[in-house]
Amino acid sequence: MRKPVFRADVPCRAPVAIDSGAQAIYANVVQRIAVFAALRWECQPVLKHLRRVSRGRLGTFPTWRAGTAERELWVIKTGIGIERAAAAAQATAAAAAFDLFLSTGCAGALSPALRPGDVVIATSVIGDRGQFAADGEAGAAARQAAERAALRPILAPVLCSPYALATVAAKQAAAHSGAVAVEMEGAAIAAAAAAAGIAFVSVRAILDAADSDVDSAAAFIAPDTGAVRPLALAAYLTRHPSALVRLLAMQRMMQAAQRSLDRFFASFFAAS
Repeated sequence: MRKPVFRADVPCRAPVAIDSGAQAIYANVVQRIAVFAALRWECQPVLKHLRRVSRGRLGTFPTWRAGTAERELWVIKTGIGIERAAAAAQATAAAAAFDLFLSTGCAGALSPALRPGDVVIATSVIGDRGQFAADGEAGAAARQAAERAALRPILAPVLCSPYALATVAAKQAAAHSGAVAVEMEGAAIAAAAAAAGIAFVSVRAILDAADSDVDSAAAFIAPDTGAVRPLALAAYLTRHPSALVRLLAMQRMMQAAQRSLDRFFASFFAAS
């Protein structure tokens, strides 16, 4: 297994079809980084801070690449769920030698102290096949980036669930794991990183609070992509017109999560 390199004096590898400049992530540079997010709106806070990005595919997974000869950044849209994330992370690890896998996107709160837009940096990710520790140096760099962005980072374990926890009762039960938040991809990405000897870190923004039910979304959200199905949404609102208030609240939660990720990655990429 490769030992992750965080030293600026280590010679960099040759670039792999990279077009443009991404700034240093740490004072001691990480040479090649893969950022994984399930949905396009979760990728967007990363992509907006890159320039002259080349778009492609890694197997079935949409990818975006940017960087210089010294530093490379890959963004991979995995789709929702552990199986898709595992396939994307394994394909990425096989495609090139990476120094860091970063899992990002939204998460649901399990702790009542967390609100939409709060940023959680995982100290570990708890999955069905065990608990994967995050890299301490990468976690510290992420915390510093969040603090520079005037965010309130919470460093704690995160649960990776094979299915969405959409009700308050389900979240309360999951909180007994000791995790403060829940998502659906991190354990698979962490497992692939561990198998390849790659450092791993997870940075998630809270979407729904622990006291919020979001179970209605399953009626009109495509389970494979997370996209809204317009006809299904229209049919749902015809049957449940009072649900419009909840849907508008969900939109505000998504905007809060996206704003926090935007601020985080602006700070993360600006680090020298």
